[in-house]
Amino acid sequence: MSTSPKLSGYPFDTSSRRPTVKQTVRLDALRKVGLFKGLSRRSLVRIDQVSDVRTAHDGETLVEQGETGTEMMVVLSGTAVVRRGNRKVKELGIGESFGEMALLDRQTRSATVTAAGPVEFLVIDGRAFRTLLTKVPGLTDSLLATLSVRLREAHAAAEI
Repeated sequence: MSTSPKLSGYPFDTSSRRPTVKQTVRLDALRKVGLFKGLSRRSLVRIDQVSDVRTAHDGETLVEQGETGTEMMVVLSGTAVVRRGNRKVKELGIGESFGEMALLDRQTRSATVTAAGPVEFLVIDGRAFRTLLTKVPGLTDSLLATLSVRLREAHAAAEI
């Protein structure tokens, strides 16, 4: 278990819905997510409409390894640090996402992500996302392509 403070409320502090992050900034961040690359602006707007903006402070845990997940997040501002166990895996910046697997399988988180300074991020709920799969043209194809790339990368890494 992480010793860093967790966000208040479940699953995140909801005291500041839709802070001053403009829609253009949110859409630009969504456009950078591999899962959403190639989607039309209209499709990105639909994803944005089912998302919530959250804020975290330095050291706050956004997701914790081993906990069940049902949503993904996209960094809008700031930096988040990804750790597996005690090992730092990477830093995430604007337009980078985490928790995508939870959108589909609702399994446990594979890593802990904490805020490295103030971070604003979009939270996309899994249930709403699965509904969008049938309503947003190209989203299912994009999802399958992204999963295929990740599977190939994992397979190549395992062969090393």
